[in-house]
Amino acid sequence: MPKLNVIGMIVLCLGVAAGAAVLALRAPASKIDSPRVERLIRRLGDTDPDLRREAERELKDLGRKAEPALHEAAKGANPVVAERARAILGLKPANLPHEGPGGGITIPVPETGVRLTLQITSAQSRRGEPFQYYLRLHNGTKRAIAIARRLRDGRPLYAGFGAFETIDAEGRRVVHLDSDDDCEFPEGTTLEIVIVRPGDSLDLAPGMRHLGIGAYGTFRVRFVYDATEGSEYRERVASGHHAGSALPAERFESNEVSVTVY
Repeated sequence: MPKLNVIGMIVLCLGVAAGAAVLALRAPASKIDSPRVERLIRRLGDTDPDLRREAERELKDLGRKAEPALHEAAKGANPVVAERARAILGLKPANLPHEGPGGGITIPVPETGVRLTLQITSAQSRRGEPFQYYLRLHNGTKRAIAIARRLRDGRPLYAGFGAFETIDAEGRRVVHLDSDDDCEFPEGTTLEIVIVRPGDSLDLAPGMRHLGIGAYGTFRVRFVYDATEGSEYRERVASGHHAGSALPAERFESNEVSVTVY
């Protein structure tokens, strides 16, 4: 009898252990720290590139745990956060044309080569009130490229190298400087050459910037970076130390966004 009791106790213990193992396997995975994920996603839109890179790295490390929040962010109203969320998820840019945040209509741009993407937060504005925009350059080539710009108090300006163009309903084109730039070659600025590696992107306007149109009507808006022969770019880059990384002698045009001033 004692031997039977010992055997029974062993069988009982094994059964309890097995049941605990099954329960452990069926237990739900530990929940992700939602506030942390939300904070990291908000940082994707930060103007500090180090904070953005850190957030991207941490979200990638979280893997599938962060995917639901990233998918929501990829469909969100903030174009900066949405684009970076899509990049982390490995998704292609949203199929265009589509109605963007605030109703702006975006026209397709190629996914290879050097390309500019322009997003405007609202498709309508009162006259005198600037549009907010976000502008990025993508290097879809297999070599590094050199981008010239000017800096004032650490803030990048593209006067002299790039400008906005508006095209009205009758096809008339007007060139606009960024409203944050008060002249073609602003005083108190220094020249900077930025190297963009293959597959990398450069925020041409970190954070949101402002564009004033100053006329009534509906316009197609695009940003043009001028690297053609005779341009300031060719003088500063193509004939200098960074000639090997110079852009082709072309006008690089962003996608067009439709806006209305009333």
